[in-house]
Amino acid sequence: MVDEEMLEEAMLEEQGADQAAERADQARPTAPVAGARRLREALRQGGEAFPAALREADDGLLLSALDDGMPADRATRVVVELVRRAPERGPELADAVCEKVLLARLYLDAGEPSGADDRLRARNALMLYDGLVRPCAQRGGTPELLACVVPALWAARGGAGREVVRRIVDSRQPTGFGERAWKELFTSAAEECREHEAAAATAARHGARRWWLRRRWPRREGDGGRIDLQPGQLWVSVLLGVISVALVLIVVLAAR
Repeated sequence: MVDEEMLEEAMLEEQGADQAAERADQARPTAPVAGARRLREALRQGGEAFPAALREADDGLLLSALDDGMPADRATRVVVELVRRAPERGPELADAVCEKVLLARLYLDAGEPSGADDRLRARNALMLYDGLVRPCAQRGGTPELLACVVPALWAARGGAGREVVRRIVDSRQPTGFGERAWKELFTSAAEECREHEAAAATAARHGARRWWLRRRWPRREGDGGRIDLQPGQLWVSVLLGVISVALVLIVVLAAR
Protein backbone atom coordinates (compact mmCIF):
# COMPACT_ATOMS: atom_id res chain seq x y z
CA MET A 1 0.00 0.00 0.00
CA VAL A 2 2.79 2.32 0.93
CA ASP A 3 4.52 1.65 -2.37
CA GLU A 4 1.33 2.43 -4.31
CA GLU A 5 0.84 5.69 -2.41
CA MET A 6 4.42 6.71 -3.01
CA LEU A 7 4.07 5.82 -6.68
CA GLU A 8 0.92 7.93 -6.93
CA GLU A 9 2.61 10.89 -5.30
CA ALA A 10 5.59 10.57 -7.61
CA MET A 11 3.31 10.48 -10.64
CA LEU A 12 1.41 13.55 -9.44
CA GLU A 13 4.65 15.42 -8.84
CA GLU A 14 5.87 14.49 -12.31
CA GLN A 15 2.61 15.67 -13.89
CA GLY A 16 2.84 18.90 -11.94
CA ALA A 17 6.40 19.45 -13.11
CA ASP A 18 5.41 18.78 -16.71
CA GLN A 19 2.52 21.25 -16.50
CA ALA A 20 4.76 23.89 -14.94
CA ALA A 21 7.34 23.40 -17.69
CA GLU A 22 4.60 23.69 -20.32
CA ARG A 23 3.33 26.92 -18.79
CA ALA A 24 6.86 28.28 -18.69
CA ASP A 25 7.36 27.43 -22.36
CA GLN A 26 4.11 29.20 -23.25
CA ALA A 27 5.07 32.26 -21.25
CA ARG A 28 8.59 32.42 -22.74
CA PRO A 29 8.70 34.71 -25.82
CA THR A 30 9.30 32.98 -29.10
CA ALA A 31 12.42 33.79 -31.07
CA PRO A 32 10.70 36.18 -33.53
CA VAL A 33 8.95 38.03 -30.71
CA ALA A 34 12.16 38.31 -28.71
CA GLY A 35 14.03 39.44 -31.83
CA ALA A 36 11.40 42.06 -32.59
CA ARG A 37 11.60 43.33 -29.03
CA ARG A 38 15.39 43.57 -29.15
CA LEU A 39 15.21 45.37 -32.48
CA ARG A 40 12.66 47.89 -31.22
CA GLU A 41 14.77 48.59 -28.15
CA ALA A 42 17.88 48.99 -30.29
CA LEU A 43 16.07 51.31 -32.70
CA ARG A 44 14.86 53.44 -29.82
CA GLN A 45 18.13 53.57 -27.91
CA GLY A 46 20.71 53.24 -30.66
CA GLY A 47 24.26 52.76 -29.46
CA GLU A 48 26.34 49.61 -29.67
CA ALA A 49 23.31 47.29 -29.48
CA PHE A 50 21.91 48.55 -32.77
CA PRO A 51 24.32 46.84 -35.24
CA ALA A 52 24.04 43.52 -33.37
CA ALA A 53 20.22 43.72 -33.37
CA LEU A 54 20.25 44.41 -37.10
CA ARG A 55 22.42 41.39 -37.81
CA GLU A 56 20.28 39.11 -35.62
CA ALA A 57 16.91 40.25 -37.03
CA ASP A 58 15.53 38.37 -40.02
CA ASP A 59 14.23 40.08 -43.16
CA GLY A 60 10.64 40.09 -41.92
CA LEU A 61 11.58 41.97 -38.76
CA LEU A 62 13.60 44.53 -40.67
CA LEU A 63 10.75 45.14 -43.13
CA SER A 64 8.26 45.42 -40.27
CA ALA A 65 10.53 47.97 -38.61
CA LEU A 66 10.47 50.06 -41.79
CA ASP A 67 6.68 49.71 -41.88
CA ASP A 68 6.39 51.07 -38.33
CA GLY A 69 8.37 54.15 -39.27
CA MET A 70 11.53 55.57 -37.73
CA PRO A 71 13.90 58.49 -38.21
CA ALA A 72 15.30 58.39 -41.71
CA ASP A 73 18.93 58.08 -40.58
CA ARG A 74 18.16 54.86 -38.69
CA ALA A 75 15.99 53.63 -41.54
CA THR A 76 19.08 54.02 -43.73
CA ARG A 77 20.95 51.49 -41.59
CA VAL A 78 18.04 49.04 -41.88
CA VAL A 79 17.99 49.52 -45.66
CA VAL A 80 21.76 48.98 -45.89
CA GLU A 81 21.40 45.71 -43.95
CA LEU A 82 18.59 44.51 -46.21
CA VAL A 83 20.59 45.30 -49.34
CA ARG A 84 23.74 43.73 -47.88
CA ARG A 85 21.93 40.41 -47.54
CA ALA A 86 20.71 40.38 -51.15
CA PRO A 87 23.40 37.96 -52.47
CA GLU A 88 22.55 35.50 -49.67
CA ARG A 89 18.87 35.16 -50.63
CA GLY A 90 17.54 32.57 -53.01
CA PRO A 91 15.25 33.64 -55.88
CA GLU A 92 12.03 32.82 -54.02
CA LEU A 93 12.96 34.78 -50.89
CA ALA A 94 14.37 37.63 -52.99
CA ASP A 95 11.08 37.89 -54.90
CA ALA A 96 9.11 37.93 -51.62
CA VAL A 97 11.26 40.74 -50.20
CA CYS A 98 10.99 42.67 -53.48
CA GLU A 99 7.20 42.31 -53.46
CA LYS A 100 6.97 43.60 -49.89
CA VAL A 101 9.17 46.59 -50.72
CA LEU A 102 7.06 47.44 -53.78
CA LEU A 103 3.78 47.11 -51.89
CA ALA A 104 5.17 49.62 -49.39
CA ARG A 105 6.10 51.94 -52.31
CA LEU A 106 9.76 51.83 -51.32
CA TYR A 107 8.82 53.14 -47.85
CA LEU A 108 8.76 56.72 -49.08
CA ASP A 109 5.72 57.51 -46.91
CA ALA A 110 7.04 55.91 -43.70
CA GLY A 111 7.54 58.37 -40.85
CA GLU A 112 6.70 62.02 -40.37
CA PRO A 113 7.44 64.30 -43.33
CA SER A 114 10.30 66.78 -42.96
CA GLY A 115 12.82 68.36 -45.29
CA ALA A 116 16.01 66.50 -44.36
CA ASP A 117 14.21 63.20 -43.70
CA ASP A 118 12.44 63.39 -47.06
CA ARG A 119 15.78 63.60 -48.88
CA LEU A 120 17.11 60.63 -46.90
CA ARG A 121 13.96 58.61 -47.59
CA ALA A 122 14.33 59.29 -51.31
CA ARG A 123 17.92 58.04 -51.12
CA ASN A 124 16.80 54.99 -49.14
CA ALA A 125 14.12 54.28 -51.75
CA LEU A 126 16.74 54.37 -54.50
CA MET A 127 18.95 51.96 -52.54
CA LEU A 128 16.01 49.57 -52.09
CA TYR A 129 15.18 49.74 -55.77
CA ASP A 130 18.77 49.26 -56.94
CA GLY A 131 19.60 46.52 -54.45
CA LEU A 132 16.32 44.57 -54.19
CA VAL A 133 13.80 45.52 -56.89
CA ARG A 134 15.94 45.99 -60.00
CA PRO A 135 17.59 42.53 -59.82
CA CYS A 136 14.21 40.90 -59.30
CA ALA A 137 12.70 42.87 -62.20
CA GLN A 138 15.56 41.91 -64.49
CA ARG A 139 14.74 38.26 -63.78
CA GLY A 140 11.20 38.98 -64.97
CA GLY A 141 9.57 39.14 -61.54
CA THR A 142 6.70 41.38 -60.32
CA PRO A 143 5.75 43.04 -63.65
CA GLU A 144 2.17 43.59 -62.43
CA LEU A 145 3.33 45.31 -59.25
CA LEU A 146 5.75 47.54 -61.12
CA ALA A 147 2.96 48.54 -63.52
CA CYS A 148 0.99 49.78 -60.49
CA VAL A 149 3.74 51.19 -58.30
CA VAL A 150 5.77 53.18 -60.86
CA PRO A 151 2.88 55.44 -62.03
CA ALA A 152 1.68 55.74 -58.42
CA LEU A 153 5.11 57.03 -57.39
CA TRP A 154 5.07 59.46 -60.33
CA ALA A 155 1.64 60.83 -59.37
CA ALA A 156 2.20 60.93 -55.58
CA ARG A 157 1.95 64.26 -53.80
CA GLY A 158 5.04 66.00 -52.57
CA GLY A 159 7.24 65.15 -55.54
CA ALA A 160 9.50 62.63 -53.72
CA GLY A 161 8.14 59.68 -55.69
CA ARG A 162 8.56 61.53 -58.98
CA GLU A 163 12.16 62.36 -58.10
CA VAL A 164 12.86 58.70 -57.37
CA VAL A 165 11.40 57.66 -60.73
CA ARG A 166 13.48 60.31 -62.50
CA ARG A 167 16.68 59.08 -60.88
CA ILE A 168 15.89 55.47 -61.75
CA VAL A 169 15.32 56.46 -65.36
CA ASP A 170 18.42 58.69 -65.46
CA SER A 171 20.74 55.94 -64.21
CA ARG A 172 22.83 54.07 -66.76
CA GLN A 173 21.39 50.70 -65.74
CA PRO A 174 18.22 49.21 -67.26
CA THR A 175 15.22 50.41 -65.31
CA GLY A 176 13.57 47.00 -65.13
CA PHE A 177 10.15 48.66 -65.48
CA GLY A 178 8.98 46.38 -68.27
CA GLU A 179 6.58 47.23 -71.07
CA ARG A 180 3.47 47.43 -68.88
CA ALA A 181 5.03 49.79 -66.35
CA TRP A 182 6.39 52.04 -69.10
CA LYS A 183 2.97 52.11 -70.75
CA GLU A 184 1.20 53.03 -67.50
CA LEU A 185 3.82 55.67 -66.73
CA PHE A 186 3.44 57.21 -70.20
CA THR A 187 -0.36 57.19 -69.87
CA SER A 188 -0.15 58.90 -66.48
CA ALA A 189 2.26 61.56 -67.79
CA ALA A 190 0.13 62.14 -70.91
CA GLU A 191 -3.02 62.58 -68.81
CA GLU A 192 -1.19 65.08 -66.64
CA CYS A 193 -0.11 67.02 -69.75
CA ARG A 194 -3.69 67.09 -71.01
CA GLU A 195 -4.88 68.46 -67.67
CA HIS A 196 -2.22 71.21 -67.77
CA GLU A 197 -3.12 72.08 -71.36
CA ALA A 198 -6.83 72.27 -70.49
CA ALA A 199 -6.10 74.51 -67.48
CA ALA A 200 -3.86 76.76 -69.61
CA ALA A 201 -6.53 77.03 -72.32
CA THR A 202 -9.19 77.93 -69.74
CA ALA A 203 -6.94 80.58 -68.21
CA ALA A 204 -6.23 82.01 -71.69
CA ARG A 205 -9.95 82.21 -72.48
CA HIS A 206 -10.69 83.99 -69.21
CA GLY A 207 -7.80 86.38 -69.81
CA ALA A 208 -9.00 87.19 -73.31
CA ARG A 209 -12.53 87.78 -72.06
CA ARG A 210 -11.31 90.15 -69.32
CA TRP A 211 -9.18 92.01 -71.87
CA TRP A 212 -12.16 92.37 -74.23
CA LEU A 213 -14.39 93.66 -71.42
CA ARG A 214 -11.77 96.19 -70.38
CA ARG A 215 -11.45 97.37 -73.97
CA ARG A 216 -15.21 97.42 -74.46
CA TRP A 217 -16.08 99.23 -71.23
CA PRO A 218 -13.00 101.01 -69.88
CA ARG A 219 -13.11 102.24 -66.28
CA ARG A 220 -12.02 105.60 -64.96
CA GLU A 221 -9.83 105.87 -61.90
CA GLY A 222 -11.79 106.68 -58.77
CA ASP A 223 -15.22 105.97 -60.27
CA GLY A 224 -15.85 102.98 -57.98
CA GLY A 225 -16.05 100.55 -60.87
CA ARG A 226 -18.73 102.52 -62.77
CA ILE A 227 -18.90 101.68 -66.47
CA ASP A 228 -18.00 104.70 -68.59
CA LEU A 229 -20.19 104.72 -71.70
CA GLN A 230 -18.83 106.41 -74.81
CA PRO A 231 -21.14 108.82 -76.73
CA GLY A 232 -22.03 106.22 -79.37
CA GLN A 233 -22.77 103.62 -76.74
CA LEU A 234 -24.99 106.11 -74.86
CA TRP A 235 -27.16 106.81 -77.96
CA VAL A 236 -27.54 103.10 -78.62
CA SER A 237 -28.69 102.57 -75.04
CA VAL A 238 -31.25 105.39 -75.29
CA LEU A 239 -32.58 104.01 -78.59
CA LEU A 240 -32.98 100.54 -77.12
CA GLY A 241 -34.86 102.03 -74.17
CA VAL A 242 -37.27 103.90 -76.48
CA ILE A 243 -37.93 100.76 -78.53
CA SER A 244 -38.64 98.78 -75.34
CA VAL A 245 -41.17 101.40 -74.13
CA ALA A 246 -42.86 101.44 -77.56
CA LEU A 247 -43.21 97.66 -77.55
CA VAL A 248 -44.81 97.75 -74.10
CA LEU A 249 -47.29 100.41 -75.19
CA ILE A 250 -48.24 98.41 -78.30
CA VAL A 251 -48.93 95.33 -76.18
CA VAL A 252 -51.06 97.32 -73.72
CA LEU A 253 -53.11 99.00 -76.47
CA ALA A 254 -53.66 95.71 -78.26
CA ALA A 255 -54.94 94.15 -75.06
CA ARG A 256 -57.73 96.75 -74.89
